[in-house]
Amino acid sequence: MKICPVCSTEFPDDQKFCPNDGSVLRGAAPTSDLVGQVVAERYHVVKKLGEGGMGQVYLAEHVKMGRRSAIKVMNPSMTHDPDAVARFNREAANASRITHPNVCAVYDFGETPDGLIYLAMEFIEGEPLTDLIDREGALKVGRAVKIFQQTADALQAAHDLGIVHRDLKPDNIMLAKGRDGSDIVKVVDFGIAKAVGGDEAGQKVTKTGLVVGTPEFMSPEQLSGDKLDGRSDLYSLALVFYRMLTGRLPFEATSVQETMIKRLTDEPTKLAAARPDLAFPPKLQSVLDRALARTPGERYQSVAEFAADVGRVVGTVTAAADTEGKTQVMGASDQTRITSAPLPPTRVARAEKKSAMVPIAVGITVLALGGGGAYVLFARGHTPSPNGTLRDTTHQTAIVPPNDTSHRSRPDSNKGTPKDPGGRTSNPGPKPSSGLDSLALSGIADRLADMTSGAVIDSGPMVYNGAHVSELDRASSACAVAQAYKQTGRQTLAVQWATRGHALKPTLSACNDVLNPGGQ
Repeated sequence: MKICPVCSTEFPDDQKFCPNDGSVLRGAAPTSDLVGQVVAERYHVVKKLGEGGMGQVYLAEHVKMGRRSAIKVMNPSMTHDPDAVARFNREAANASRITHPNVCAVYDFGETPDGLIYLAMEFIEGEPLTDLIDREGALKVGRAVKIFQQTADALQAAHDLGIVHRDLKPDNIMLAKGRDGSDIVKVVDFGIAKAVGGDEAGQKVTKTGLVVGTPEFMSPEQLSGDKLDGRSDLYSLALVFYRMLTGRLPFEATSVQETMIKRLTDEPTKLAAARPDLAFPPKLQSVLDRALARTPGERYQSVAEFAADVGRVVGTVTAAADTEGKTQVMGASDQTRITSAPLPPTRVARAEKKSAMVPIAVGITVLALGGGGAYVLFARGHTPSPNGTLRDTTHQTAIVPPNDTSHRSRPDSNKGTPKDPGGRTSNPGPKPSSGLDSLALSGIADRLADMTSGAVIDSGPMVYNGAHVSELDRASSACAVAQAYKQTGRQTLAVQWATRGHALKPTLSACNDVLNPGGQ
């Protein structure tokens, strides 16, 4: 049921405007599902596309223009968390500053009179690069280079504005189609991006995981927690490019910890060694070697320079490098980029050599992560999404050290005290930290909702027992673990974890649902 805010007349859900005074109708009562509602008096919600740790994503149409958008809506329970709101604000601010055909456009951002915080952005009909690689394996060099060049151009546009993405990976590279069937890249998810040299007070919004990226595609300096600039994105782009060319990554191992250590100590596997069955341009390897240098100073100093060398080696002209005829940076006050050349129409809707010198601080970081019992890898989610879904693209699965052979395959014979991933009894009070710092733990807490039940059971206790974790993050992680146990049929453990979360934050519905099924 909808109601007119002017005359208070009630109308059915399928009606958008009041026939008496032309006002946009609103929902008669608050609802968790916005389908059929009008957000901010201009976005008619058509269907739900998906949801993530911070909220839901909907397909919506502008009530007057008819333009389709993807609307991110923050969970009402998080609107009172200033750090969560700051992250939402940051995504809007960073992405809206970049006007570029290969960056997902942000149309609108705001808060409705009833307190709903939303972000309206371009709705892309297509799929993430991850799905393409999973389906087809190594891409042909020509296709891989075209995707690489467009991604490089998008990153250079961000870097020219002082914005570092910090979580570039195949999941954050969406592929739409031009009329001729060519790939059109759209880089998404600037939620953890950071403006270099900006207002420090405004940039220290890290409580909800903004410094956490995806270990598979992190640069060495990001793994070690050092200050980042555009050369970190460049390294991640080189890893993405390598994966497109070979179908795999240049540092492969049996565990996340081993992969990270290899990135800090070994040289990347050569293209020919990774795929001896494929042919690559002769000089492409040397270009990748420079882009994947362990030290930022030894890499290309800009994405444009990297893309230019790739273009020369494969015989193409990169958009990022052609600053004379294609993409230009306007004056600092304009904060935008323009393209003079016509763009393809976009259908919008739908055991190696060891290094003797490794920074001590980096080694300590890896050991700390490795000692945590279970490391959380931010990776692609397993929940299928329909075409056109704009994903909340930083998901996780739990990675357990190789010596833990009982993970998830063991029967649940423990009906008493909750236990952590290693099988140890988990006391109600906080235990020593798992080895991950508070920022990483908060990032895990922010995205527990995207994880499988098994991963939540592994990772939630790490957050709950972590040192210096906020009360909200501890409560949310306890409720997430409770829901995971409930979904796997272990009701006793579910109730015990829900009781913990409820003691910290009695208003969290995830815990209340376990303690009071059906609202009884």
